[in-house]
Amino acid sequence: MDEMTILSVNAHYGLNDHSPLSIITSTEGFTLLLAKTDSATYLVIAQHMGSTVSTVELVSMRYADFVIQLIDEHIRQHPGIQREELDIHIRLKAKDHALRTPLPDDFMTPGA
Repeated sequence: MDEMTILSVNAHYGLNDHSPLSIITSTEGFTLLLAKTDSATYLVIAQHMGSTVSTVELVSMRYADFVIQLIDEHIRQHPGIQREELDIHIRLKAKDHALRTPLPDDFMTPGA
């Protein structure tokens, strides 16, 4: 359960002081980055045209990879999504996730 813990949302605003591990190019000008923080947590950074849209700090790399896949899927399923819409979606899903037992199969499904 600890490995599925979200530590923060939008508390970090880019790769400053973080070690980048991977970069995933999505669609619509979005890029998803995975970085390791100085405190040995993992940061998912959603960017649009090089500007940070949203960040999610997680305990485990495995869960961070999973969150990246879910965000990428959401972007691909919603052509024309705006950066503000993606940020709101991520924040609402993270808030919902923090209030209940994590269920990876429905964490970021569209319309949930």
